[in-house]
Amino acid sequence: MKHDRVCPMSEARHMDNFFRRFIHPPKYIFGRFIHTGDTVIDIGCGPGFFSCPIARMVGETGRVIAIDLQDGMLAMLREKAAKEGVSSVIEVRKAELSRLNTGCRGDADFALAFYVMHELPDILQGFREVAAALRPGARMLVAEPFMHVSAGEYDETCRLAGVAGFAVVERPRILFSRAVVLEKMV
Repeated sequence: MKHDRVCPMSEARHMDNFFRRFIHPPKYIFGRFIHTGDTVIDIGCGPGFFSCPIARMVGETGRVIAIDLQDGMLAMLREKAAKEGVSSVIEVRKAELSRLNTGCRGDADFALAFYVMHELPDILQGFREVAAALRPGARMLVAEPFMHVSAGEYDETCRLAGVAGFAVVERPRILFSRAVVLEKMV
C-alpha cells in the first residue's frame, strides 16, 4: 500500500461519467449520513464526483472540505463546482504525501474516503488525521476497489482504523467495492 498507486490525472474522465453516476449514486451510498449544515470531508476528491453532490446535501449552511494531492484534480473540481453553483460551500485543500491537511479540529460531521485509502503512504496516519478532524460519534465511509485492494489489504486497513480510534458499525454493499462505515469513538 504505497503512494505510487495514486490515480493519475489522465484517468480523471473515468471518475465522473454516466456509468459511474449509475453504479455509485452519492445519495444512495452515503446520503443518510449527511444533513443540512454539516461539515463533510471528501478525501481524495478528484474532479468532484462526490464533492458537488455533497455540497448540495449540506446546503448553504454546510461546508465540504475537498482534499486532493493533485493540483489538476483540484482545478477540475473548482471548475465543476462553479458550473454547478456550489463553489461557496466547497473549501478546496491540497494534501501532501505526509498529511491530508483537513483543516478541521474535531468539528467535522462525516468523512468520505472513496477509493483512496490504499493510495496513502501511511494509512494509520491518515486515519489518525481524520479522527482528529471528526467530532466524537461522527461517521466515516471507507470504500476500496476490490480490483486494486485485496481482501488482506482491506482487512489491514480496517484494523488500522481501529488503532486510530474508529469502530466498525456497518459493512454496506457498494458495487465493485469493499466498504465499511466507521464511527469515531469518544
